[in-house]
Amino acid sequence: MISIQLRNGKVHAAQDVDGFQPFPKCGGNRATERYIKVAGDVNCKNCLKIVSAELSAEIERLEAKAKESAIISEAATADDNKGETMAENTTTEAPKLDVNTDAGKAALEQIQANIERAKVLATEDNAEALEELGRETEAIISNLSGKGSIKAKKENRDAWKAAVEAAAKPKKAAPAKPAENLPAKTWDQYAGTVELANMSVEKITEGVRAHLKVSHLAKDIAAATLDIWLRLPNKADAPDLMGDSDAAKKASRAIYEKATEGLEDTYDNREALKKLIRSAQDQRSDVRAEWLRSLDEDTPLGAERREIMAKVLEGKPEDEKASEWVANVYGTSTMGQTEKRRLEYQAKKALAAADGNASGASAEGEDSGDGDADGADQAEDKSTPADPDEYLTKTVDRVYKDLNRTDRDEWARAAEKASADRKKAERQRLEKVLDAVRDMIAATL
Repeated sequence: MISIQLRNGKVHAAQDVDGFQPFPKCGGNRATERYIKVAGDVNCKNCLKIVSAELSAEIERLEAKAKESAIISEAATADDNKGETMAENTTTEAPKLDVNTDAGKAALEQIQANIERAKVLATEDNAEALEELGRETEAIISNLSGKGSIKAKKENRDAWKAAVEAAAKPKKAAPAKPAENLPAKTWDQYAGTVELANMSVEKITEGVRAHLKVSHLAKDIAAATLDIWLRLPNKADAPDLMGDSDAAKKASRAIYEKATEGLEDTYDNREALKKLIRSAQDQRSDVRAEWLRSLDEDTPLGAERREIMAKVLEGKPEDEKASEWVANVYGTSTMGQTEKRRLEYQAKKALAAADGNASGASAEGEDSGDGDADGADQAEDKSTPADPDEYLTKTVDRVYKDLNRTDRDEWARAAEKASADRKKAERQRLEKVLDAVRDMIAATL
């Protein structure tokens, strides 16, 4: 009996179909993928019932064949007038079955069929049928005769006992062994996976658009908050551009407290509000930087904002931009954090787009150490480059490597705690570096 299985489902008995894909005797799922042959025992109840019925039919066939052979044997014995055998056949006892005759061989086949059927009955816990089949089988075994019958009796009795005991024991199902050399499936060959992936792509696109909308809303909130701060005085009696005053902090807090009054008090609403507040806080530096740069504009808005900062602009040199002057006074920058990250992103894209020489040049840059070696590179770069491509790549590699050594989150935390003078000095240095990077990017356009 051949066992087959579909993936990790039930183990079925296969139909005897030569040259075709096997299907379960119970029918199974003919619309599904191909069943494969496995080494496990059949555990499909419907298949077991069908196998039991087939075995019963086979036993009946063998019994009929055995009876027919016995009748023929008896007739031959009667004709030969063999006394001892004649006496045996005229008694009420079952005829002896010589294992070397056709009748004896048919009896041995019947015993084997009974043993197979016993396995099924033991699995189904059908004790009554198993007991009856056992008596029938023992009667056949007991009537075996002829040369080799003693050995045949022992072997068949042992086989019956082993089959019944093995089938009756609760066994752990052996893992199905898939047929060898089957090609492995890729994820998109399983039913429904492509459709689900396409749906996820659509949802991600919708999510990105929704996130951008939230980002714009957060920027509007940051702009409105900054407008409030500028109407409040700081400790120097100047517009509170940085929101450092107690009044500015209370105003910010009041905005969000007022917003919670219009929302149901749920976990999801609370978390969504926290994320929006964080997003608005992230937008503050960009909104403030845009506001500062507008001080340099020759527009009514620029004039209006210079008037707001009139007290701060007192003493500004004529050759210095109003935006830079005010930014220095407040210890801030004319470029927001998001704007800086955009420039970093563009710089990374430019580096990734470099030709194949970038990998070799990068490896050379990483192998060299700090100190004198870097100084030697710089001295070499000041000379006229023999290969312009290599020169550009090595220069960007060096800048990019040094930039990536810095933990930006740690830098931001340190900047919050640093003194105003130190922040101003380092900001001015960084702005010179930024100007140099901008010039380098512009040269590649």
